[in-house]
Amino acid sequence: MSISAFPYSTGFLVNCFEVIPAAMDSCIGVEQDLDKALTKFNGLHEHANKCLEDVIKQVEELKKEIANQPANSPLSQEQSAAVSELVASIKQNVSNLSTDHRELHATVSRVGKSIDRHFIADYASVAPKAESFCNDANRPIMEQAIAQHLYRQGLEEAGDAFVAASGCGPVARACTFALLQRCAAALAEGDPSAALEWAERHAADLQHSPLPFTLHRMQALKLGREQGVGAAIEYVRLVFPAHAARHERALQAAVCALAWCAPGAPPPPAHYRHLLDPKALGAEAGELFVREACTLLRLAPLSPLAGAVLAGARVLPALHDLRAKMTHPHVVAAWADEELPLEFINLQVDLGEDGGGYHSVFACPILRQQASEHNPPMRLLCGHVISRDALNKLAMGVKLKCPYCPMEQSPSEARQIYFS
Repeated sequence: MSISAFPYSTGFLVNCFEVIPAAMDSCIGVEQDLDKALTKFNGLHEHANKCLEDVIKQVEELKKEIANQPANSPLSQEQSAAVSELVASIKQNVSNLSTDHRELHATVSRVGKSIDRHFIADYASVAPKAESFCNDANRPIMEQAIAQHLYRQGLEEAGDAFVAASGCGPVARACTFALLQRCAAALAEGDPSAALEWAERHAADLQHSPLPFTLHRMQALKLGREQGVGAAIEYVRLVFPAHAARHERALQAAVCALAWCAPGAPPPPAHYRHLLDPKALGAEAGELFVREACTLLRLAPLSPLAGAVLAGARVLPALHDLRAKMTHPHVVAAWADEELPLEFINLQVDLGEDGGGYHSVFACPILRQQASEHNPPMRLLCGHVISRDALNKLAMGVKLKCPYCPMEQSPSEARQIYFS
């Protein structure tokens, strides 16, 4: 497999990543150093304020004492000593604060060094050039992906403007996910009515989902704030009995939270503040709504463009590490420039909680050739995968022995694999 295959093997997945952070681990590393700097800054701020307050208090006391003396009278020996002692104290405090400030500057400088250490600014060696995606073949595909993402997010005006400016051709404006996104946006603003209507239409499929109760709870608290506790109680009696068995604790908390919706109610306890914050409750309900709705409708939670950016952000560090190993002087001296010195057959990106998986171009572990339409990957009965050319070369009549395990099978029993 050639080196040049790696930057392009993930195709569009590694586009647009030159400004994306390498990984969350890098962010966490920088955040720790930043927290140290902020802690030291806050400590210095409090210490400096205390020192200044003490100095001001001493100056005011000495000023009052001197003001009580007759005009133009000389200072007593005790007063002269107090002034000298105060001046020395002020000088010492200024010196200490200057020293602390220098130490703080060093801590802040370490944050910049931490950023340089954790983040790689140049991904040009592993990411394809922008020109690769702006040619006549790839540019329409990218423009379609951007337009679809805008429409999918419910940004129809922005999508129309982009389509008109780019001339990328017709793009489906209305899609199921756009409706879901509008419902989620309304939830984020504190209005669950649209999401409730959608949930009622799919009530049969949501019997075991926490979504209906979450939306009804949000609606009850909304009624309590806008129409009074009485209207909320009537709504609770109407809809909550169907959810009492599965959400007893959450139901009790929601009913108790209504007490703080009454006019003139005192500030709520800490464990009820989340329920009484429409924005926080709406954001939580919106995230749950999109997740449950996408699962029900078998939709990807991410648009193709968003999925490409996420997968590319995850794969870039691996590609960069591989490139660094391949360009090491000892490796370069031992291997040809266009071959991999590592057993790196198929790069798979784990997207974690976001779900999904993306593959690079498959390379046959036997012939070391990239798969193509004429030479696709073939899955054997034992689960091992080789290319069709390798399958034909290894087959001996009606028998084929897997090159990785003792299992024998017929070549006709192999099945073609499609990566998507």
